[in-house]
Amino acid sequence: MKKKKITTIEDLAVLMQNEFLSIQERFDGVDGRFDQVDEQFDEMKEEIKELRRDIEDLKLRTGEMVFRFEIKEIEKRLRKLELKLG
Repeated sequence: MKKKKITTIEDLAVLMQNEFLSIQERFDGVDGRFDQVDEQFDEMKEEIKELRRDIEDLKLRTGEMVFRFEIKEIEKRLRKLELKLG
């Protein structure tokens, strides 16, 4: 960009105004990006809430569940009792 020689106060004012407008455009772009990031964080928060609900549901389900090793242990004890009883 070719530098124009500043000859009057009006030239300086125009130059300053153009620079301020350029800076404002950059800030507007940054604000737009921050808005997108905020939206993504909101979406992630909702997904995390959903995952927490799913985990809590799984905890409730598995808390009542009889595990395979418990069944094997009970079957083993039952066989011993059956053998003793004849």
